[in-house]
Amino acid sequence: MRPQLRRFAVALAAVGALAITSGPPASAAGDETDRVRTYLDHYRKTNHIPGLAAAVVRGDRVVQEHLAGVAGDGTPVTAQTPFLYGSVSKPFTALAVLQLAEDGRISLDAPARVHLPWLRLSDEAATARVTVRQLLTHTSGLPEVITAGLTDRYDNAPGGVARAVRDLADVPLAGQPGSEHRYSDANYMVLGALVEEVTGRPFAEHLRRSVLDPLRMRQAAATAADAERLGLPAGHRRYLGRAQEFDPPYDTSGVPYGYLAGSLTDLGNFAAAQLNEGRFGESRLLSADGVTRMHRGQAPIASGGRYALGWRDTVLSGSGARTVWHAGATPGFFAHVVLVPEADLAVILLANLYHPAADPALASAGFDVARILLGVPPQPATNDTLLLSVAPALFGVAGLLMIVLIATVVRGTRRHRADPRTGRRAVATSAAWALGWAAGAGAALLVLPSLVGGLGLLLLWTPDIGHATVAVAALAGLLALAHTTTALARLRARRARPAAGDLASTSEPVSVG
Repeated sequence: MRPQLRRFAVALAAVGALAITSGPPASAAGDETDRVRTYLDHYRKTNHIPGLAAAVVRGDRVVQEHLAGVAGDGTPVTAQTPFLYGSVSKPFTALAVLQLAEDGRISLDAPARVHLPWLRLSDEAATARVTVRQLLTHTSGLPEVITAGLTDRYDNAPGGVARAVRDLADVPLAGQPGSEHRYSDANYMVLGALVEEVTGRPFAEHLRRSVLDPLRMRQAAATAADAERLGLPAGHRRYLGRAQEFDPPYDTSGVPYGYLAGSLTDLGNFAAAQLNEGRFGESRLLSADGVTRMHRGQAPIASGGRYALGWRDTVLSGSGARTVWHAGATPGFFAHVVLVPEADLAVILLANLYHPAADPALASAGFDVARILLGVPPQPATNDTLLLSVAPALFGVAGLLMIVLIATVVRGTRRHRADPRTGRRAVATSAAWALGWAAGAGAALLVLPSLVGGLGLLLLWTPDIGHATVAVAALAGLLALAHTTTALARLRARRARPAAGDLASTSEPVSVG
């Protein structure tokens, strides 16, 4: 998930009522399954999610599946429907790194440069000190790079992971290595490149050999070719109260931190291996001690809990149970995996919709299903209605500016026809209005987008806010142009009739027309 984007919103609305179904539960768990189904039904309707897939894993098997609605291609969601996992990709990358560490090919406490000699960050001394463990726990000092335009690149050419890492050389560090936890996709970009360097294979190829295939993740996609072969459906963004399909290119360069895709069944297999000491069927992906270390929190997180090696380690409020979890989002998709190791329990949730203002509400479901299964009341979160109002408010401002623009043009034309005389005061007034509206246009294009890294990022994650911002800026720019035209016309008239202009300057009232 991307915290900077939570300050922005897109509107909520429905695309139709869709019924939740579930796989056949064991008879002893019927009431439990019904409670989960009822909760997820309300959750889906409240958040207007076109397609939802959820599962409950106990031990080494899936005991509940809840499937609702349609995928982006219009087909019903099934347990085999692919979704993008967002930052749930990070535990997969961490697993691949830890496998190499157990094989003796990577040392977690060695500088990353030992394994990735060409690594260059903006601070040369810090670069030499950043360890593999610090990358895994987000304590390397690297800042969040979404606002620098280094994520969501949709780079599918060979070498994309390495290109993303080389671009980090121009990004100032946010702190010294080992100082504190700062969540950043950049850490897992570097880990992806490090895996490539150590194995001599593209990251996606190694991930498939070492993780995806042993877990029998048959619907998983780690390359653009995989995504095309599987027919990865479109996700959905919100646009003024409607779920809008969004189907950008796949992003192979982003797989280490957020663009792995797969189905509910695939993610269930992964969760089962996490609960079963690294085993899945006949495969052992990691030692039991390795899984324990992977789940154990190491770096304190300001918002609570600790970050482990690719996972978050917290206590589930209301239950006291220790949870190991990760959530993730891309433009159009949301994913959440919650492990409760002591209860031998995992909850998985996949949705084909995402918008930053609804992030807390979307993330609450995985925890709430875990609470239901642990016998405690859920604690559902709500959408931020203030943030959800940003786009409608901006479009309202744009509508007012349109009225002002029309009135300004009409009034200016009528006044010029009625009395072409003008003076210094009228010229200055029109010029001042022109400068004011130009400043407003610049502010609309710079201030709001700058909070999330630019207009492109705003349009990617919250297109209605982005389009409304462009509309406000464009109309303010047109008003600046209208007043500039009036000022120039008045100036020409004054120069043509200086005496009349001087007389007019003593009698003509101030006007914005």
